[in-house]
Amino acid sequence: MFFQDREEAARLLAEALRPLGLERPVVLGIPRGGVVLADVLAEELGGTMDIVLARKIGAPGNPEYALGAVSEDGQVFLQPYAERVADPAYLKAEVGRQMQVIRERRRRYRAVRPKEPLAGRDVVLTDDGIATGSTMEAALTAVQAESPRRVVVAVPVAPPDAVEKLRQRAEAVALSTPPDFVAVGAYYHDFPQVADEEVVERLARWAG
Repeated sequence: MFFQDREEAARLLAEALRPLGLERPVVLGIPRGGVVLADVLAEELGGTMDIVLARKIGAPGNPEYALGAVSEDGQVFLQPYAERVADPAYLKAEVGRQMQVIRERRRRYRAVRPKEPLAGRDVVLTDDGIATGSTMEAALTAVQAESPRRVVVAVPVAPPDAVEKLRQRAEAVALSTPPDFVAVGAYYHDFPQVADEEVVERLARWAG
């Protein structure tokens, strides 16, 4: 299954989520690509939109290859193979670098959209796709720590094993789960980088 762009993927995802009967959900996007989906989903589902910050821990010389992820509250999730690919000193330094990015983004994004409380709420957690699942797991842990009533992870595309792993911890909806998964961008015709300015603009629409 291929998507024209993130907005089309979000509209299709909204159709899949409607039967779940979510009540005024808080739709959380993982910046930056996930924010586009969260914005559209919140509109379609009659909820509100916010972000959750989590960052991939990339491999030495190949930052797109995820060794794990770190959540906004500082929890670190490593894939089983991480320490075969990188030594502990590299992993510690990379966690520090990604936490710095999280702090900078939090400062910028929260200036326009104060954090939405999640306790007792229905929450949809979204991104433009999942590769290893590390970043989504980190985000999910941070979200669940806030005691929401219900959490649904919703993505357009993900490998089957990543979805099954997430389903052990929350409800999960994925429109496409190709067994020969390549990379998230391979399933979109139009997959541009999302700029910080666009994230701020979309967040500002939901402020107050």
